[in-house]
Amino acid sequence: MRLSARQIEIFQMAYRLKSTRKAADALHISQPAISRAVADLEIGIGVALFDRTGRKFEPTAAAHSLQEAALKHYHGLERVKDAARQIASGLGGHLRVAALPVVADTRVASAAGRLMARHPALRIDVDVLNEDSCLAALREGRADCVVISSDPGDPNLICTRVADVLPTAIFHPNDELVRVGKVTLAELAKVPQIMLPTHSPFRRAVEHMFDQAGVTFQIMAEAGTQSALIRMVAQGAGRAIVDQKSLNLVAKPDVIAVPLAVELKWPIRIVSPSASTDAPGLQRLVRELEEPKC
Repeated sequence: MRLSARQIEIFQMAYRLKSTRKAADALHISQPAISRAVADLEIGIGVALFDRTGRKFEPTAAAHSLQEAALKHYHGLERVKDAARQIASGLGGHLRVAALPVVADTRVASAAGRLMARHPALRIDVDVLNEDSCLAALREGRADCVVISSDPGDPNLICTRVADVLPTAIFHPNDELVRVGKVTLAELAKVPQIMLPTHSPFRRAVEHMFDQAGVTFQIMAEAGTQSALIRMVAQGAGRAIVDQKSLNLVAKPDVIAVPLAVELKWPIRIVSPSASTDAPGLQRLVRELEEPKC
């Protein structure tokens, strides 16, 4: 990979100022020269470093990773070249992910852990936010991708459906309903429920399911993540509806899962800026989260 100190200098200025014009003024060269240098760097690495949608010039996930590498290894250009190769291959870099509580500490955290275990140079940070906050973090550049349920319908964002949550009821082992084949919502609601916070789209879907069935229910408590719900039920605090797959991702859950008599599928989507879609690290996360297609 041909990479010069001058290219890194130009990239870093464009990255900090988010403008080829301002970078050109700061470095006392022409704006076309800045644009050509950045374009050549992108071609050399093989990934987009800036989102040029509309009038924007926003750094992509690959740009954040390259900037970190440049700051960390500024004493040796060869080490920056190595970091750039890892970013281009998806074997290294830094990916910032914001995810909903229903999947953040189970599906997303597990996928991130598996990827980092296989690729030690790859760093994936996972934050837990509600859906509106996830999208705000993405648009403000505080997250490189988000894992949410709905499709934001934004032409500047790419939305990929990777899986479906299949809800199941969970009980303490001493609960009388652990022996039934399927549990109805009316049976489930005889004991107060433990649910995710009110801002959770998954909770709203569950509440809508109860409403559609004409079943009233009481709330024992709220918990911010799936694993917290599972732990509370394991202590005998109440009943809950959780992502069926999350039970395999929580160590020794000590609860009994019983299928619901009512079927509910809840989609999981990864959303990212269009310019970052081809970023190898992001592609690896998408593949890790995707469920096998039958």
